[in-house]
Amino acid sequence: MRTPQHNGAVDTVSTGPALSPHLLGIIFLLIASVLWSLNGALIKLSTQSGAGPTAIAFYRSLFAGLFLLPLGARRLHTLRSVEPGNRSLIRPAALTCMVLFTVMTVSFVLANTLTKAANAVLLQYTSTFWIFGLSPWMLGERARTKDLWLLGLAMLGIAVIFAGNAGADAMGCTIALGSGLCFGLLTMMIRRLRDSDSAAVTVFNNLGSALLLLPVCALMGGLTLSTRSLVLLIIMGIVQFGTPYYLYSLGLARVPAYQAALITMLEPVLVPVWTYLAVGETVPGATIAGGAIILLALALFIRAAQRTPRKEPA
Repeated sequence: MRTPQHNGAVDTVSTGPALSPHLLGIIFLLIASVLWSLNGALIKLSTQSGAGPTAIAFYRSLFAGLFLLPLGARRLHTLRSVEPGNRSLIRPAALTCMVLFTVMTVSFVLANTLTKAANAVLLQYTSTFWIFGLSPWMLGERARTKDLWLLGLAMLGIAVIFAGNAGADAMGCTIALGSGLCFGLLTMMIRRLRDSDSAAVTVFNNLGSALLLLPVCALMGGLTLSTRSLVLLIIMGIVQFGTPYYLYSLGLARVPAYQAALITMLEPVLVPVWTYLAVGETVPGATIAGGAIILLALALFIRAAQRTPRKEPA
């Protein structure tokens, strides 16, 4: 709020302390997790409307990329190589990121069609193990001791949920595990691209993924959709996919990858809730119990993050 002074000058009155970049990154990641958690319900509804897994992955990436294109089009130059004489080339990390993004999205959608949404998303979150194991080597980021025990608590919650769903389809679970590996690698690659513009990274991943999937989708006859499927996929591309991935990129520019992995565990807690409300897919008791453990770990982590000042990443 601005208030006039007697001498005609204008002074600014502070309404409170500004959010630190680290805390702002946590907020971005939390919002992204809530929007992401709509995936199971929207994929199930789209499948019921006749859309196949490849068509869902293609259109979701296409609509997300087109939605964010005005935001990131002028910043795509931040993805170019910084090596002298090679500024017209896309950075290898950006190309790797886009390929991982494509494989992850296709495998996750396919897993959702072969097993329960809760199983697919929980097994995808084994990505955390890959992030914790590979972050020191790929990013030079080592987890703090208190983050490690909170991760262990969160993993206990996932173990409880997985144990209660041990009878799920083996193929769907295996594909979901593969999606988890790709998600972990993708997280670290986005973190490596933190000096590039977040919108540019998101647009490049989505439109690049759509371009890779276009011939596959055309050969499989998946380009033709019903009106209901088209509406669902537009919603999925903009609300559930494009917007949260942009927020995720913003968050990873401010928060270490291993902490982002812990924060986004909110997604598997919410997925079965929305899926039950949308298509009546029941939530097992083990999912409820494990979800409570994950939420506890998340709450403890956020509280610790608010109290512990951190240096900005180099």
